[in-house]
Amino acid sequence: MKTRKESFFGIHCDFHAKPSKSDTIGATLREEEIREICRTLKPDFIQIDCKGHPGWASYPSELGNAIPHFVGDPLALWRRVTREEGVALYLHYSGIYDIKYTTEHPEECVLKADGTLDVGTARLDGKYVDELLIPQLCEIAQKYEVDGFWVDGDCWRAAPDYHPETLAAFEKATGIDLEGKIPATAADPYYFEYIEYHRELYRNYLRRYVDALHARFPKLQITSNWAFSDHMPEPITANVDYLSGDFNSSNSFHSARYAGRALAQQNHPWDLMSWNFRIKACDRATCVTKHSVQMLQEAASVLALGGAYQNYVMQNPDGSPQIHELRNLKELSEFVRARKDYCFRGTMVHQAAILLSSYDRAREMARLYSRNGYRKIMGLTSLLADIGQSVELVGEHTLAGHCDDYKMIVVPELYAGLAPETSAELLEYAKNGGKLVVVGKNACNVFAKAGAPFEAIDHSDFYEVGKKAYDNGGDTGHGGAAEAVYKSYYFTLDDARYGTFFSPCEIRAEGTVVATLSEEMQGKTFPLAVTIPYGQGSVTAIGFDVGSQYSDGSQYLHRTLLKTVADSLYTPMLKVENALGFLEVVCLEKDGRLMLQLLNANGHHGNPVCVTEDFISPVLDIRLSVELDAAPAKLILQPEGRELPFEYKNGRAYVGLDRLDIHSVIEVVK
Repeated sequence: MKTRKESFFGIHCDFHAKPSKSDTIGATLREEEIREICRTLKPDFIQIDCKGHPGWASYPSELGNAIPHFVGDPLALWRRVTREEGVALYLHYSGIYDIKYTTEHPEECVLKADGTLDVGTARLDGKYVDELLIPQLCEIAQKYEVDGFWVDGDCWRAAPDYHPETLAAFEKATGIDLEGKIPATAADPYYFEYIEYHRELYRNYLRRYVDALHARFPKLQITSNWAFSDHMPEPITANVDYLSGDFNSSNSFHSARYAGRALAQQNHPWDLMSWNFRIKACDRATCVTKHSVQMLQEAASVLALGGAYQNYVMQNPDGSPQIHELRNLKELSEFVRARKDYCFRGTMVHQAAILLSSYDRAREMARLYSRNGYRKIMGLTSLLADIGQSVELVGEHTLAGHCDDYKMIVVPELYAGLAPETSAELLEYAKNGGKLVVVGKNACNVFAKAGAPFEAIDHSDFYEVGKKAYDNGGDTGHGGAAEAVYKSYYFTLDDARYGTFFSPCEIRAEGTVVATLSEEMQGKTFPLAVTIPYGQGSVTAIGFDVGSQYSDGSQYLHRTLLKTVADSLYTPMLKVENALGFLEVVCLEKDGRLMLQLLNANGHHGNPVCVTEDFISPVLDIRLSVELDAAPAKLILQPEGRELPFEYKNGRAYVGLDRLDIHSVIEVVK
């Protein structure tokens, strides 16, 4: 059976078991259905439930938290059949998030600053890891010889604890005297230090159970869901065997683009999971199965980055698989496996990069590790991908000392700022010939103060109520005056195309003005986006939060603005000369071969009123050019195996494609 490093396609099933009067675990589980999954879908691994967030074990555990009623031993059946079929078996286990344990042991539950319990969240420095988590995982590994664990509800559930003994331990470890005042909010002294202390508690907790399991079961493959990802964008400091996450079920495609790039930078085996269903429709909780075309596109968004892919189909309340849903994944299975040779474990060829700052994210997250504020970077990632940029996400730990590897580095909107050494290194990169792009009002202010060659002048975010509030002349015809809270501005390109936006800063500098801002279409204009020569390179400052505003309400002029900037700074290795539709490109190198990933990014991905869709319009009339040292022997469209005609001139191969339905790869044969 394959290790997780070798695994390309998997199936995930869970049901977060809890007692029910009508359900007996294993009642409708059938051996023939498990075999059907293995033989029809041919996954490298299957991942099933053994303990979910409610805290009940869905197998006959001897540790006191097992569901009361079983028919036989369902986990033993899954293990026997998957072993016989040559499919690895992993288990979904809820880590820090355990409602049963923390309810029965309130002293081991996180105490919030207001004195109430954070029910379901175990303390990082408590007994839970040694009293239940490690013993239970060892029990499973010993009894069932499973291949590994996917620990859920872990880093993203971890929270600061305000028990007196934890506060005292913090003071002892840091030498800080809190003087009896708890650091409850960001406004309190030593709040950030307290959060950082708990982040290290989490890392120690993670290392503790991973190392304990590896010591007893060296071949066991273990990860913690979302560890060292965009939730936790920092160097890998635990001996996890692979990285993984399950992206947003309601905005999956954009989530995958963002999360996949955050994982890809870590140079460690990784996979991402998409849910085969949406969990809300008509603003109500439900489960609506996605159409297969959506699943193909979501899978392709992961494959194109070199990652492995898994699909999530829920188990029934008795732990049996939802076989009717799994049977519908045959097309997905064939689609994914056909692309393995052209994607799997490939690495991105450095072109453009977006900084995913650990420093900034650590100061914005509401819990220890969360996605607070992620939309601005996710939006900027989607924006650059939508204009045909092969773009990576990089943290300080992967970027430091390697800035010169990138043709263009984009600093997105910032919450708190950057470490001074990071700002200095980025400015030095520009001075030495790099193309630095700074996006967002706060980011522009941070760099202006750090010595960048421009001045950032803030403009008002809000109307002055009663004075400048927008009024459409009284009755708008829609039941009253149209009064706005946020002050909208216009940005212009070529003095002809007008977009609207919010919260700008004016950029004062000697350089090329790309876009201007004004309060009215015919009002006074101010420079909004400016490219300024700086040493041998340049700094481009864009004085509004285009990433988050693209995420919340995309405009074609957002794309036009960023494309105008990027095109003026450098010519990418793979350039989209023409495409009718959204074409995402990724320059991937695999086994010494250049694999140009082409991904159809059309669709209603973030639209809350489009729950599922059965048609994604193809991208048409594609024309590309790729920079190559010499004319290639062949350009082959994969997995179709079709040789493409091309023209080579001036160091670039020009090639066309009439239609792209979901995903194809151009293999460059030297």
